[in-house]
Amino acid sequence: MFGTIVAIFFTLAIFSFLYKDNPVYKFAEHFFVGIASGYFIVIQYHNVFIPNLISPLYSEGIKPLWSPEAVKLWSLFLVFPFGMGLLMFAKFSRDITWLARWPMAVVVGSFSGLQIIGYAQGDLVPQIHANMLPIVKAGAVTTFLENPGLFTLLDVLWNPILIVGVTCTLIYFFFSVPHKNVIGGAATLGIWFLMISFGASYGNTVMTRISLLIERFDFLVAHWELTLAILPCVVAGIILLSFRKQTAA
Repeated sequence: MFGTIVAIFFTLAIFSFLYKDNPVYKFAEHFFVGIASGYFIVIQYHNVFIPNLISPLYSEGIKPLWSPEAVKLWSLFLVFPFGMGLLMFAKFSRDITWLARWPMAVVVGSFSGLQIIGYAQGDLVPQIHANMLPIVKAGAVTTFLENPGLFTLLDVLWNPILIVGVTCTLIYFFFSVPHKNVIGGAATLGIWFLMISFGASYGNTVMTRISLLIERFDFLVAHWELTLAILPCVVAGIILLSFRKQTAA
């Protein structure tokens, strides 16, 4: 019951932003960020810090750190990334803040190198492979002639539309020649394909958020007695805290 009351309160507190930015919403926002930060630190400690640093340095955690038998020779190299991680905290001091540039450079450089390979194998190569298509799908024309209709027609036009869209989009990003005449028309068509793609992606994102919103509404309706009891408290808190803030100002 207590967990349900807390969940309803914070749900209504976040929804109060639809009215305006208010102290109750700020409290819920700060509380959520604090909880998420603490949870993230604990997860990083148990899933990253212990298995990647503490466990390799200790042999089953029985012997003390200063015991020579407790440390594996190869694991001593882990002291270097640990030291680089400590340099991150140099950002909190104006005098030695420049030391934080070294670990940041290592993180950005290594991450970029690894991600280039990952994106090439995960995104670039599969996209190139997916666009190696015949002009018309095999059997699509025969199916359309046997059963004319909108869906069978789209099945015939699918590959040509995809080929033209990819080509025009690449032309739009090709700046070695002026976008005039035929090249300009193709670039304009590429913009249309880009806008359709971005619109579909945005619509999919909104649909996901709407699904989350429906889940919250379903939760509030399922506990409508508690919702009706807590709603006046949230409204009163908004009014009182806003009035106190204006009085203090």
